[in-house]
Amino acid sequence: MAFLFDLKALVDMMSIGTLLAYSLVAVCVLILRYQPDGTMEGHVGKGERDYLSYEEGESDLTESESHLNMLKGGGSALQTVLEPPASPSENSSSVVNMSIGVLVMVVCVISYLTTYHIYAIFYLEVWILVLLSVCLLIFTGCVLMVCRQPQTSKKVSFMVPLLPYLPILSIFVNIYLMVQLSGDTWIRFSVWMAIGFLIYFGYGMWHSEERQRQLQKAQKSSDKQENLKPCRDKPADMNAEEKEQERFICPDKTSQC
Repeated sequence: MAFLFDLKALVDMMSIGTLLAYSLVAVCVLILRYQPDGTMEGHVGKGERDYLSYEEGESDLTESESHLNMLKGGGSALQTVLEPPASPSENSSSVVNMSIGVLVMVVCVISYLTTYHIYAIFYLEVWILVLLSVCLLIFTGCVLMVCRQPQTSKKVSFMVPLLPYLPILSIFVNIYLMVQLSGDTWIRFSVWMAIGFLIYFGYGMWHSEERQRQLQKAQKSSDKQENLKPCRDKPADMNAEEKEQERFICPDKTSQC
């Protein structure tokens, strides 16, 4: 590659790609550490829970009641910001995600101003001082908002100390170094990223092994729910003998329960 291309352009392309990858890793570390503990557990086993509640004679909640319980348990986003819950929730995770998004944009603005308008800072021009003060105020508010939210108690596969300060510092340094690169490097990088996105969203995403596993899992889940329909459609006034016979009719579901 160094024989075919200009060495400086090649090094800049490698640098901007590596810095972007490190920035994405730091962002993902922040997002994963503030996810609710039961994020993945709440999407499975719905058919088994319905069958168990039918066996035990419990009445299912209506849709309006379930929505009311979700509102009471989760709370609003504003309430989550003012009074963070003791454990991670969907609202606290959303607050962290929005704060990280705003923080990344503010870091981009600060890096641009300190790189291409450094003389205005040296001459203490009013407009850039006011703009930097506002950006620093928003940056500090985002950091404090992330710090107030509860972290997950699960041991995830990749963890770092000094959360969230170390990932935020990594994001700031990486974006600042990316802004230092030339405009030609950004143009080349944008072209290659556009080609990569076109390949990924046009072919790779639809033919990936992960998508095939998700489709198989969804098919199995739909098959389980179809098998549960005859068991759930039984009348509520069955006596004990009929319930016992019904269990033998659906041996696969009773064994799983």
